[in-house]
Amino acid sequence: MAKHKTTTTDSTTGTASPQDGKGENISGYFRKLFEQNRAWLESRSNDDVLAQWLKDHPGEPKVPERVRQNLSNVKSVMRQKLRSKPGRKTGSRPVASSTATAPITETPRKTIRGLDTLEEQIDECLTLARSLDREGLANIIVLLRRARNEVVWKLGER
Repeated sequence: MAKHKTTTTDSTTGTASPQDGKGENISGYFRKLFEQNRAWLESRSNDDVLAQWLKDHPGEPKVPERVRQNLSNVKSVMRQKLRSKPGRKTGSRPVASSTATAPITETPRKTIRGLDTLEEQIDECLTLARSLDREGLANIIVLLRRARNEVVWKLGER
């Protein structure tokens, strides 16, 4: 009896892809690119990554918006994983060592409350600006993204 290849519908592309190991989703594609080219992950510009995507997909005249969004999400997640320190879990206390440590001379930073809410509100403003007029509000969108990135950095310092 012959086996039938099963196919699944890729939620990001809306196309059927075989599950024989040859199909690859957009996130996996970008993850692999960033692992091969670490400098692209650290770069602010996505031009090189998008140029590579166009080279690998010759049938596409330009990069679709969903691919750009997926690229941004994958890049953000991978950057976040690079920033997180291995072995440190949020909410866990450090294990007490048997050796005495020097007292901390630096005063601890004052935590800023409400940064999570601020980040969410900036994201909502970004979404609204993009849906209203992406080209006309391009400068505002750049400023909102910069503001959101600053808030995210502040969250990482806590």
